[in-house]
Order: sequence, then C-alpha cells, then structure tokens
Amino acid sequence: MSKAYQKHIIAGIALILLVAVRFFEKHFFDDGLIVFFQHDYLNNDLPDISFAKTLLTDCIRYWLNALLSIAIIYLYFKQTGLLKFLLLIYTATFVVGIILMYIALQNYQAGQYLFLFYSRRFMIQPLLLFLLFPALWYQNTLD
Repeated sequence: MSKAYQKHIIAGIALILLVAVRFFEKHFFDDGLIVFFQHDYLNNDLPDISFAKTLLTDCIRYWLNALLSIAIIYLYFKQTGLLKFLLLIYTATFVVGIILMYIALQNYQAGQYLFLFYSRRFMIQPLLLFLLFPALWYQNTLD
C-alpha cells in the first residue's frame, strides 16, 4: 500500500470522525443549547442550563474538531512550520470564540439569538478546516 493511499485512508477516517462528532452530539455532549436551537428559539428565553457546563462541553467539542482538522491538514502538507501555525491559529480562535460565546450567553435576550447562535456555531463546527485547507492547497500549488 502506497503512502499516498494511506494518507487518504487516514484523512477519510478523520473526516468520518468529524461527522460522527456532529451526528452523535446529543449522546456525547450534554449541552442544553442543542435542543434549544432545534426548537422554537426565536422568541424564547434560554433554558435553565449551566453556563460552565455548556462552555466546557463546547470547549471539548472545539478541541476535538480542531485536533481532527489539524491532523487532516498536516497529513496533506507535512510541514512542521505549518503545524505550529495551525496550533497558533486554532488557539487564538479558541480564545476569541470562547470569550464571544461567554458574552453571548451572559447577555442573551429573547428574540436576539443570532449572536449566540453564530458564536456557538463557530465553536462547535470545524469551520477553520473548510477555510484553511483550500487556502493552503492553493498556496501549495503556487509554490
């Protein structure tokens, strides 16, 4: 089995794991906001949730997605400098994202759900993978 083939298999497994994190979110993550955003959240107040528990589960989910995303990117580009850059980007994004999510949770008002919805979405979805991979691929083709 060639190294390129192995790389694609490992990346495929990592992608399946990213999908599994999303698919089994209700089973693995005790987050009251999952149910809240699936139902009539437009004009309702937040349910009774533990802010610390919600932030902790979203932090765990962020880093799980981040590690899988970094692994996928590293598999394709194999650059130590890039790995350091990715860790810096993911850490800085985490700090900004968790602060924004904390502010959104503390200042939530019924009917004004967009700030909380999108700050949380940014934390729990592997969006940086979808932004960075094509950019790095393009940069690699220019070199």
